[in-house]
Amino acid sequence: MKIVLLNTAHNSFDDRVFYHQAKTLSEAGHQVTIVSTVETMQTIHEDINICAHHFNVFSRKEKQQKITALLHTLAPDMVICDTPAAVWAAHKYHKKHKTKIVYDVTEWYPSRIHLQNNKGLQKWLRCIMLLLFNLYAGALATGFIFGEYYKSKVFRLLYFWKPFLYLPYFPDLKYIEPLPVQNIQQTIRLFYGGSLSPKRGIPQVIQSVVKAAQRKPETIFQLHLICNISTEKDKHYFDVLTSNMPPNVEIIQKQWLPFSDFCKYASQMDLCFDLRAISWEHNRSLPIKLFYYLACGRPIIYAKLKSITTFFSDISFGYLVNPSDTDAIADKIVNYINHPEIYREHCQNALHLSKEKYNWAKIKDNLIQFIAVSFN
Repeated sequence: MKIVLLNTAHNSFDDRVFYHQAKTLSEAGHQVTIVSTVETMQTIHEDINICAHHFNVFSRKEKQQKITALLHTLAPDMVICDTPAAVWAAHKYHKKHKTKIVYDVTEWYPSRIHLQNNKGLQKWLRCIMLLLFNLYAGALATGFIFGEYYKSKVFRLLYFWKPFLYLPYFPDLKYIEPLPVQNIQQTIRLFYGGSLSPKRGIPQVIQSVVKAAQRKPETIFQLHLICNISTEKDKHYFDVLTSNMPPNVEIIQKQWLPFSDFCKYASQMDLCFDLRAISWEHNRSLPIKLFYYLACGRPIIYAKLKSITTFFSDISFGYLVNPSDTDAIADKIVNYINHPEIYREHCQNALHLSKEKYNWAKIKDNLIQFIAVSFN
């Protein structure tokens, strides 16, 4: 079967798209092409055709026309779409060729990013318009893949007769090599990978580490930050955040890494953070990298999000916290240093859960079967 993974919001080598879905479907014998409209790239990588064109620079109408024309050239039997815009373009192709359209729902639509430049009544009107567009995309799709529970609810309610698959963000363990647990009393390597945005919690991560370092002056705190700094405004903000550090705090910042490099880098860390602000959207979004940190066999300190407490019945591999209470978060860090037996237990629990439950090998056959059933 010819399958196109059509992405208008993700690049060709996105971890979920290329390293998990595309590779699994290709290994199952399907002819797989990834189309991305956020970059330009023409290549074949590991038997997967990459056909990326930077169509996002065009108007909405022109973009739709170009995507549809490309689909006519590729002639897929099935199109897996990442956004409502992708579904709409695939539907135009579907009118003549009756291809199957699967909507892979992994993002909120609309999200706060779509509405950040609108205010007052205009914001509400745009929100309603984008919401209706998303629901209409659900009507056009012949089936769904859901990354998580909360983002599936409205589609399962409105389109209860359509086939769907839950496909969580579990990593393929072949990309991650967990390293032996280190003694963290002398040096502890702390990790944050994400946006520089305050809403993602990077100020709270830095403040928590500083407070922990002040309580443990004999320990070296290496804070590794994977976050893009692309403008002078970003650079100034980062410089302000990281000024006046205690002498036992080292800040190591890197730009965003390719997937395989990110996995290698994260596996070298001792403790991983995500202290995003608790909001309606964040509360109903399951953080993807959490499962990668488990696969590294490292504890996490995360914001206490509803999505996490719903997914996990018990948190035995770290702490869920109020992200604004940096004193309490610093206490958790210090507690790990003072009680290495607790730290090692949480490391072991994280790795055990990843190997036994939360990895791609446990769910990839579900994807293969879903695609086969959906096509027939």
